[in-house]
Amino acid sequence: MRVLVVNVGSTSVKYNLYEMDTEARLAAGRVERVGTADATHIHEGGSDRIDGRDVTGALRAILAHLTREGGPLPDPTALAAVGHRVVHGGEQLVTPTPVDERAERIIEECAAYAPLHNPVNLAGIRAARAVFSQVPHVAVFDTAFHAQLPPHAYSYAIPHELYLEKGIRRYGFHGPSHQYMALSAAEHLGTHLSRLKLITCHLGGGASVSAIEHGVSVETSMGMTPLEGLVMGTRAGDLDPAIPMLLAKQGMAAGDIDELLNRRSGLAGLSGIGADFRDIQQAAEGGDPRARLAIEVFVHRLRKYVGAYAATLGGADAIVFTGGIGENSALVRSKVCEGLIFMGVALDERANETKRAADHGGIVEISAHRAPTKVLVVRTDEERMIAREVMRCVVGPTATIRSVRARPIPVGVSVRHVHLSRADCDALFGPGYELTKKRDVTQPGQYVTRETVDLVGPKGEIRRVAIINPLRKQTQVEVARTDAITLGVSPPLRESGKLEGTPGLTLRGPAGSVEIPSGVILAHRHVHMSPDEARDFGVNDRDVIKVRVDGDREMTMGDVIVRVHPEFTLDMHVDTDEANAAGLTSDSVVAFEGVQEPRE
Repeated sequence: MRVLVVNVGSTSVKYNLYEMDTEARLAAGRVERVGTADATHIHEGGSDRIDGRDVTGALRAILAHLTREGGPLPDPTALAAVGHRVVHGGEQLVTPTPVDERAERIIEECAAYAPLHNPVNLAGIRAARAVFSQVPHVAVFDTAFHAQLPPHAYSYAIPHELYLEKGIRRYGFHGPSHQYMALSAAEHLGTHLSRLKLITCHLGGGASVSAIEHGVSVETSMGMTPLEGLVMGTRAGDLDPAIPMLLAKQGMAAGDIDELLNRRSGLAGLSGIGADFRDIQQAAEGGDPRARLAIEVFVHRLRKYVGAYAATLGGADAIVFTGGIGENSALVRSKVCEGLIFMGVALDERANETKRAADHGGIVEISAHRAPTKVLVVRTDEERMIAREVMRCVVGPTATIRSVRARPIPVGVSVRHVHLSRADCDALFGPGYELTKKRDVTQPGQYVTRETVDLVGPKGEIRRVAIINPLRKQTQVEVARTDAITLGVSPPLRESGKLEGTPGLTLRGPAGSVEIPSGVILAHRHVHMSPDEARDFGVNDRDVIKVRVDGDREMTMGDVIVRVHPEFTLDMHVDTDEANAAGLTSDSVVAFEGVQEPRE
């Protein structure tokens, strides 16, 4: 199933297309200079000039690119959904939400808290619903991860009526990134997220830090709007609220104050150079005093928050950095961690200078050996987190995995079915009868036929059972345990084709009946892979692996046999009993957990 993730800004549209069965990124790009007739669509094949006078034009260009001949999307209906990143959902929209008129109305109301973001997010949603009109749209909110902030963390010390009547409180942002960092840290440290206390730092053009206790955000630096908190590229962050009032009294208009604090402050305002940290750092190294001051203020503010959140949590198991600055600036990481030895933080300076998360599977540890508090650098993937949330919303809790490191395997629920031999097909449907295709199944060359047969056992029968072609040398009947009980047979757990010593039953068709002496099995769960897929997973034909099922009925399934063949495509087969026990459907995926150790 394919999901398109769209992030609409004031002058740009970014997009990522995913095949969610494997989480492969099929396409990625952006349209710049939206709002002009001379916009640029930058994509994996290069760039094109387009008419981008409005968001609709940009999205139509993206659609044309994705559905071009040989493109990754046959047509718009091949999408399972379109996901939208929305900055603010307020208190009403705290989970991924199907977009309808009510959702649009609430997003519009929340523009009061995110005036720079929500209006353009909403414009993008409305344009996308017109361009991709035949598929569901889902809004995923930056604020949602922080929805469980306790009242003492989200309340401002102003009259409580302002919260009750106007919703004035702290909300927090960068939720998908903080969630991704937390999950990455837990997997790297080899423990469950519920056992950890983490301080996560998203440092980019926008910047925020969060305190995460047992997987829940309990404190975060951004407030009612993304203006509060850390020093950012162009935003002031924390500020004495008397300053805007003073500027207003001196004659500055409200719009100009907004422009000052959101677009002309932060690193850009302090340095006088701009918002790009690389340019500021280069100028600082060249002796520019304002550039040095900008870095010092940025680091001081961040270190202050880290220390405060360590106190809030009662210590931290790890500090995690991500974002353009967090991932790439060894200088910032070093200066922030300097002097935090009291909370168990000590850097391996060589690792800090040389190791890159992108070169180590997306996460790298830069703390000194045996330091009590780990320091990690993560390459965040907010778009993939949004795509996962979209799938959970549209399909259900088993539609994606939770792990950020494991690889997903799509599931095919194998309903009771029959593989016929030529002789038995003739007896059931008439000599030389050719079965007709109803629909393809996941493995190339195989299909469900329009014809069906009845299964008749000693105690009961099951009617209209599917047949899967092509024909085989020997008839095989695959049932679930509950089917076997209904029929009154006791088949063993077997791999396909291994029929010696199995029970038989009677097959009934329109032209006659056949009593097979053997061939009824409970199919051993297995996964099909091509040789390339097997190499990617690090497995071989006949290996036995374990997989993890996430969702409402979490469990680990072992004894999954790997079958490798050039004509196979990735797909794990379980029967209906196994699927029902785990809450799986044919739209579900499971997480690969490695090769199973041989049993004694």
